[in-house]
Amino acid sequence: MGSSSVRSHLREVRAALRVVTAVSTTLLLAAARAENEEPETPVATARSLVVLVHGFGAGPDCWDAAIPALGGPGVAVVTHRYTWTSSVETLGAQLADEVTDLARRSDARSVTLVGHSLGGVIVAASLAGGRLDGVVTRVVTVAAPLRGTRWAHLFPVGAVRDLRAGSTAVPTGIPWLAVASRADAVVGVHSAAPEGAETVVVDGLGHCGLLRDSDVIARIAAGAMPARPDRGVRARRSGERRRHPRHAPGLVVA
Repeated sequence: MGSSSVRSHLREVRAALRVVTAVSTTLLLAAARAENEEPETPVATARSLVVLVHGFGAGPDCWDAAIPALGGPGVAVVTHRYTWTSSVETLGAQLADEVTDLARRSDARSVTLVGHSLGGVIVAASLAGGRLDGVVTRVVTVAAPLRGTRWAHLFPVGAVRDLRAGSTAVPTGIPWLAVASRADAVVGVHSAAPEGAETVVVDGLGHCGLLRDSDVIARIAAGAMPARPDRGVRARRSGERRRHPRHAPGLVVA
């Protein structure tokens, strides 16, 4: 066998070994994930529901980093998808219908709504007129322009048109956690921190980066599931500030 044939044979062997290694690694990682992952709780048997609402131009996958921290035994995590070309009022009504249906099917004792950016405004709209009174027990909004954003003037279409100005009132009687960042160039702290909400303000995180930060995710999880003990969530950013909530009289915490 000539030297060129030997080199060609060795290249084929190395290529085959790389394929086998890659396949084996993939199978091992998949098996490890399957072994470590907790089974998802079906909506029908859930004691608690967490409904996630994505922001403008995003989708349910924006919550991939947060979902593992939000789920658990007896907790069903549901992602809500919408089309931003409708008005905020319409999208809020659609979310309210879905949440009502989920609560009816699960008979859950607690329902938490979590919204990022435009999703947080839709969450607020879903509560308008008392539509979800007695159903939703907690709300968490992350970088939600509840008092509007100047960027909405650049694209006044559909739901974005409703973000141009104004203030969305936080319904009384519902514990509300608002997360904001001083480094957010899209939604300022003032807009994302409505009156009456407990507010967490951080530094160094952009508008979308908030959903990938482990400390922020831990804050969201603690706010969404108040029955869980605080597992020592640390504020590693020096500028973080937390204001205690001004609860309305007769507030009932789930």
